[in-house]
Amino acid sequence: MNGLPYIEISAALLGVLGTLLLAGRSRMAGWGFVAYLASNAGWLAFSWDMALWSLFAQQLVFTGCSLYGVWTWLVRPKLDGNIGGSA
Repeated sequence: MNGLPYIEISAALLGVLGTLLLAGRSRMAGWGFVAYLASNAGWLAFSWDMALWSLFAQQLVFTGCSLYGVWTWLVRPKLDGNIGGSA
């Protein structure tokens, strides 16, 4: 058996974790986007191997959104000396 079932399950669980972190609106919320990035990587690998090209394309877009979320919630506030992901 190959590792695809583990990738699929991990990607799904990481997506749920990302959503829970964001929904909590705590100081950890920005880390939801990191969980999303890991989930995106799993779904990209899974969809590539299974030739699910629409899912692959969707995950490419979601990866861009996740990167933007990491920038907005984690990177930019550190650069600006601001906490909590506000503009």
